[in-house]
Amino acid sequence: MDGRFEITFPLVLDWDGALGISFSLESGNAIDLGHGLVYLKGDNGSGKTSFVNLLSLTAGRIGCGGSEGGTIRFNETVYSEKGFDHLAAAKLRETYFSIFPQKTFFLPVSVRENYLLLNGSDPEKARRFSGLQMPDLLSGGQQQKILMDIVLDVRRPVWFLDEPLSNLDAGRRLYFWKTLKKGFDRRLQTAFFIDHSMGEQIASDSQFHRVNTLRVFTENRRTGFAGTVENKQIGLYVNPAPAGFLDRQIQKATAEQAAAASRVPADRSGP
Repeated sequence: MDGRFEITFPLVLDWDGALGISFSLESGNAIDLGHGLVYLKGDNGSGKTSFVNLLSLTAGRIGCGGSEGGTIRFNETVYSEKGFDHLAAAKLRETYFSIFPQKTFFLPVSVRENYLLLNGSDPEKARRFSGLQMPDLLSGGQQQKILMDIVLDVRRPVWFLDEPLSNLDAGRRLYFWKTLKKGFDRRLQTAFFIDHSMGEQIASDSQFHRVNTLRVFTENRRTGFAGTVENKQIGLYVNPAPAGFLDRQIQKATAEQAAAASRVPADRSGP
């Protein structure tokens, strides 16, 4: 089935010789990430986003395969070997991956035209977007919801979710969890999820299993940073059947939304 990543370590990302990040495992040298909800737990700056960008082909230059470096295999495609076709990488992303937030700004056109230009895969869905509403006139939370509608395509088997709950009120958190559940109910197979606020909750959730720990070594070789190195780690937690977890999040967000709606402003009119 679509959506399985088989990874051998160490993996190295390199940005033109100026910045290097290497990933290795605490135990063993290979891991299979799929299917289900994969949660990355680590401190700020630990390399979670870099690792997700590595898997989604959106950052850095992955070290070539063979004895000197690891490999990433998505389904039957190995894309961390020397000479990988970057046009093929773009096609892989377009066909299989939903990346949120997408690495692009809203274009200065209507919400509907943004969908058509940034995704445009579903004419029926396009008609549900406003042809008059401009993204720049929306609040940050409204923009986040629109971006979810554009990016999170239920027909794609892999979603990369980097802080999707940031700046969302209860209603929009509910919308996110329902959207994620809808994805798993359809074609979604594997979702990578980063969210700092849920780390302890997921670490203590019996349905999530800590499958390994990434050891992250960062070397900054840019001018003025020569010799700067950091060692971090990222816990990898997997829930292979996340329906129950998602139902609990939906219930919690529903209750929060109801509580927010029931609040009545204090009467300041006086006697």
